[in-house]
Amino acid sequence: MQVFLQQCATGVSIGSVYALLAVGYALVFSVFNFSNFGFGPIMMLGTFAAFYAIPLLKLPLLAGILLAMVVAALVSVLMELTIYRPMRKRNALKLYLMIAALGISTFVPNLAIQLFGGGVRAFPSEWAKKVVNFGGVVIPRADILAAVLSLSMLIVLWFFLYKSKVGLGIRASSFDTGTAALMGINVNFVAIVIFVLSGAAAGLAGCFYGMKYSVYPNMGNVAMKGFVASTVGGLGSLPGAVFSGLLLGFLETMISSYVSTTYRDLVAYGLLVLVLIFKPNGLFGKGVHDKL
Repeated sequence: MQVFLQQCATGVSIGSVYALLAVGYALVFSVFNFSNFGFGPIMMLGTFAAFYAIPLLKLPLLAGILLAMVVAALVSVLMELTIYRPMRKRNALKLYLMIAALGISTFVPNLAIQLFGGGVRAFPSEWAKKVVNFGGVVIPRADILAAVLSLSMLIVLWFFLYKSKVGLGIRASSFDTGTAALMGINVNFVAIVIFVLSGAAAGLAGCFYGMKYSVYPNMGNVAMKGFVASTVGGLGSLPGAVFSGLLLGFLETMISSYVSTTYRDLVAYGLLVLVLIFKPNGLFGKGVHDKL
């Protein structure tokens, strides 16, 4: 029983990372109808900012995490302003936006390898490496922090989207950006807010992933699991992204523990295929115009 509870805690931890990434995908897709495959580099750059700043500036862990979120949000907005927005103004097909994002996801990690080296590094936090014992169930502090901060951010995000005027504008834009613009909503401002939120979520997810595993230029590849979770839950659905992220983390952990780690990715992508076959709109069954 203790082993099972131990794996549940691990599943919640990695599931929190997937949920944050899935929410980022859902936010962008809900308004602009394309998947931002540039989340991996955003996540990686935010994590590297914390990795270097914590020891150099003697920052506490929470300050380092906040810095990672800010840097990731800035990178995300820069990506929107310099790449996606000019393409949208030229009425580029959504497919081409995703192709551009795929190019970013290849270019930036390779540039990072040249700048930082390709080595694997431990996240600079001794506090996060220590463990807490709950009745024989040993849980790393990093896992507890990941679960608490991820849940807190998701709750704040929910209140922001559903209880604020800006959130109302985002939800209106998710139905039809053209009509929203005619009604006086500044779609460009909505885009900035969307990319700030999704970037911050990616930076937070990157810190947790770095604490649990390691920091390296290609760590952003894990963002594809966020895309899987977002698709399984229903692209554009915020509740679906959170639920599927946690579900995917739980399934992967249990398969790795009780079967084999070699089946982990097989289960994740197998789940994606099965869901798309039987529920093409995702587990939450969201229609094209029923987002967030």
